[in-house]
Amino acid sequence: MFYGLVKKALGATEGPRAGAAARGGRSVADLAAPTAIEIGRDHLLVEGRERVRACYMSALPRHVSAGWLLPLLDMEEPVDVSLHIEPLPTGPIVRQLTRKLSELQSSRMLDAKAGRVEEAYRMVAFEDVARLREALARGDERAYSLRVYVLLRGKGEADLEMRQRQAAAALEGMLAAIRPALYEQWQGLLSAAPLGLDYLGRRRNVDTTTLAYSFPFASSHLGTGSGILYGINLQGNSLVVLDPFGRELPNANKVVFAKSGAGKSYFCKVEALRALLLGIEYYVVDPEHEYRRLCEAVGGEFITLSGARAAHINPFDLPERPLEEGEDVLAERVAALQGLVSLMITTPGEVLSSREQGALDVAIRETYRRAGITREPHTHRRPAPLLADLYEVLRAQGNPYGLADRLVRYVEGAYAHLFREPTSVDLRRPLVAFGVRDLEEELRPIVFYLIADHVWREVRRRPRPRIFLVDEAWTLARHREGARFLSALARRARKHYLGLTVVSQDVADMLMAEEGRAVLQNVAVTFLMRQDPAVMDLVEEVFKLSPQERQFLLSCDKGEGLMMALGSRAAVRIVASPQEHALCTTDPRELAAMQEAGRAWGRSGRGPCGEAPGRGLEGES
Repeated sequence: MFYGLVKKALGATEGPRAGAAARGGRSVADLAAPTAIEIGRDHLLVEGRERVRACYMSALPRHVSAGWLLPLLDMEEPVDVSLHIEPLPTGPIVRQLTRKLSELQSSRMLDAKAGRVEEAYRMVAFEDVARLREALARGDERAYSLRVYVLLRGKGEADLEMRQRQAAAALEGMLAAIRPALYEQWQGLLSAAPLGLDYLGRRRNVDTTTLAYSFPFASSHLGTGSGILYGINLQGNSLVVLDPFGRELPNANKVVFAKSGAGKSYFCKVEALRALLLGIEYYVVDPEHEYRRLCEAVGGEFITLSGARAAHINPFDLPERPLEEGEDVLAERVAALQGLVSLMITTPGEVLSSREQGALDVAIRETYRRAGITREPHTHRRPAPLLADLYEVLRAQGNPYGLADRLVRYVEGAYAHLFREPTSVDLRRPLVAFGVRDLEEELRPIVFYLIADHVWREVRRRPRPRIFLVDEAWTLARHREGARFLSALARRARKHYLGLTVVSQDVADMLMAEEGRAVLQNVAVTFLMRQDPAVMDLVEEVFKLSPQERQFLLSCDKGEGLMMALGSRAAVRIVASPQEHALCTTDPRELAAMQEAGRAWGRSGRGPCGEAPGRGLEGES
């Protein structure tokens, strides 16, 4: 029926319409059709202005993934892709494959008899044919005839040639190829038109899975219309804009996995600057003190948790009143303290026994009781006890299970400076970074937990959009209590206007732990940057990567990666303005050049663009 309507619209020569044309009338075809088409060897010239080239796909990839035709559709210029699909009877196809299998087997036997090394392509072809024949015979797959035609346009011959090279380059990475339909351009134009007619007949037999993957209905476009600009989609050069707290995303959590030097810290700093412009507060656990310049530029706070002037966080602090009706604030704080003390007195992979946990619970409650704090909210305004008070209680209770002995170094030993004073950390700045570079390796997971717990208390006390970034999260995730805390934070963050960003270069530690995988189940955005080949198999298995995506993550440039969100995946390049780059870069050569330029600007009194030195991002916004 549809073809009949199209046939009538495009100029049937019989009936009343033919009579109207003879009397000088104009039909729909007269209005829609071009005035002239010149047919050439490898192109059509439409009205003397636009060149059109009809191409067909001469070779299909050996391996395909979902949406493998998207590189064609995401080209900058318009392109028409036409798919002609025809089901084929299974019986004749199976018999044809059986004959092909016999031919390949005979060739292999002749090679073996003559003592020749078997050709690699013949061995691969034999395995592919055998696998396909078995799938067809079992009914797991069906056979189809697929024809793929591509219509390219250009203003001139050079422009058209460039379009074809772009289309070929988009497909050659998958070992697919397109060719122009030489001396059949008119037939190619009709075959690519939405008429359901195939005048070229360039057929390729495929199975059901390949056919399903060929439908280009998925899109690599990532975006929510408004939010934070993350970068440029490498397929189509569209902008990648996501709103972490928008309705399109289920939560604001994100994970970033990359090898060292891939640009993950640069990506997070660019996100932090742009989040601040939207009124989103940003908290960072900074293992390398990379955020100090950023904090100074935007009026943030850089908090050092090591050295002579180290800040202090008292894990025993309680809110003055319950945040929710019926909430037992004291019980929740006791549970958090149990997790922290467990990190202090156990090694990675070790957990406290139920009896040790029971003794610790009793000691913590007794510590609060001695400070005059009970479940009654009005007692929570009293000064909170310190870790030294818990140590004294454990000593008074007879040092159950050696808990006091294991805790002593955090009270009287080398690590006591962190826990001997009340909290001196202020989180009322738009950007707060916790510098932990100079901490001992053994102390890092404890301090990470301490920071995350303190941020969580602040988030619940003052609800507003915030992002909490834990850099090098594997330090915390390799401890069971730390991984469990991260997992719980990822699950609960959405309800309290918080987005958790987990950054790690040790992918194995994050993905092998059950709690680490639980974090992945509660993230809305995943960003994979360049990966180490040693962990690529694990990454491929967990994130279900296609062969093309795997190869991209092994070879992509610094600042590029695969972003997964909103049910789509896209290769993304992070972009930053010169001002943002100056604040985010950690390249020693660039930093030295900027310092020298800053001294020169200070002597001249003006910047390179005429601005006064020292304005930073605030001057730009």
